Amino acid sequence: MTAPAARMTRALAALACLVLSAASVAAPAKLPSYNVELRETSVSGISSGGYMAVQFHLAHSSVVRGVGVFAGGPYNCAAGDINQAVATCMEGTPDAAAALEAAKRFAAAGKIDPLSVIARHKIWLFSGYNDGVVRRPVVEQLYRFYMRLTDRGNIFYQNGLRAAHSQVTADYGAACDFTGGNFISDCDYDGAGMLLQHVHGALRKRAPGSLSGKVIEFDQGEFVEGVAWKSGLANTAYAYVPAECAALKPCRVHVAFHGCKQYAGRVGDAFYRRSGYNGWADANGIIVLYPQTVAGFWPFNPNGCWDWWGYTGEDYATQGAPQIKAVRAMLDRLAGRFKPDMEPDRPLAAPSDVVAPDRTATSVALAWSAASGASGYEVRRRSPGGAYVKVNRAPVTGTSFADSGLQPDTGYEYQVVALKEGERAESATVPARTAGPAPACDPYFTDNLTHVNRGRAYVLWGRAYAIGSNEPMGWWNVFTETALVKEGARYRVGTCP
Repeated sequence: MTAPAARMTRALAALACLVLSAASVAAPAKLPSYNVELRETSVSGISSGGYMAVQFHLAHSSVVRGVGVFAGGPYNCAAGDINQAVATCMEGTPDAAAALEAAKRFAAAGKIDPLSVIARHKIWLFSGYNDGVVRRPVVEQLYRFYMRLTDRGNIFYQNGLRAAHSQVTADYGAACDFTGGNFISDCDYDGAGMLLQHVHGALRKRAPGSLSGKVIEFDQGEFVEGVAWKSGLANTAYAYVPAECAALKPCRVHVAFHGCKQYAGRVGDAFYRRSGYNGWADANGIIVLYPQTVAGFWPFNPNGCWDWWGYTGEDYATQGAPQIKAVRAMLDRLAGRFKPDMEPDRPLAAPSDVVAPDRTATSVALAWSAASGASGYEVRRRSPGGAYVKVNRAPVTGTSFADSGLQPDTGYEYQVVALKEGERAESATVPARTAGPAPACDPYFTDNLTHVNRGRAYVLWGRAYAIGSNEPMGWWNVFTETALVKEGARYRVGTCP
């Protein structure tokens, strides 16, 4: 071999080693196993992630104890039709009864778990009155869908905040009524904490600077059959693991599904670090799993949405769906070192840490810590000037309750009673007050081309203008997006106060 050839060979070998070394450094680690009780799993999501949370909940209700949904609609809403997804399932009024019938068919065919177990589950729903992307009637139909599967007291529906289409937090993000960016908004409202407490009962939160655990990056591709991007999934995903969970103490898992345009490849660590879950998880032994999508055009998913209309196949809402199978496999891995904890029978104790963390104009959310020895609970309410009355129809399972049908801006008092074979143990009295009524609002948010096509704007010299108010909206194209509010027969640019 000549000297130049030898030098070239050595250079290529060195380059190959460098590439292999870089690849080995960049390759994410395998997802570890922990001492996780799978049947204590909860899920939540925003927008397409909200739809995926509902799909995963129904597909695997035998292991999911509750679900939280920001701006999502009823199960199988799109029915495999993308046109129905972007119209009826975002701006229209879906059919809750049709969603229930689809769920019954899939359950009868063994494609999802039996629906009967959902009667014991906790459901938390959120719709901001400035959300013009997934409008309120869509979320209301999701509420009606779950009302057919569980007791009203298990469902809390927050619909009184001025939020737009976003993951709402107490102290991070854009203005509350802003749609866009990383779709996280500071609404002085801890959405993640509210939903986690409704599902799991009274919890404590750890301050961001004192978190004990860390975010881990892991190989999501190993849980996907074939190439990950063909199922709309990224090769890498994330999880927040509290120190006590890393030490193999008993823990549980919450799965947080991001929304469209919110995957890590676009917004970086915003969702898996700043969406509000980790502080609650750290103080309460909860691992937060943040699975990730990826944008692409084959399959057609340019915004990196979760599959809620069928781009991965007709079984997208069932246990056989590639994305649902992958997330379930991640959960099974996380629970790989589970050790059952056999608690002895204990004397009945009164419920403790009873709180009323959330409210709307007509409802109050209650949560408490599990009472030793209790087989169920009773919730009692006292109206101003009245006596205590029982408000739950059947014994409450779990450690939360949503009291509804209340008067706006009114104070109440509550008591939670632990039950066990004829025994009763009463908690201390907890005051709560409903909120004032939210303003009426009819918002729309989309690109200017769609606004014009749907009769909310008109075009003049290549620019769009709101019908009725004639306010300028910018260029008439699919890239310029505008928030509109309908007032009577006219539309104006902006949001509701």
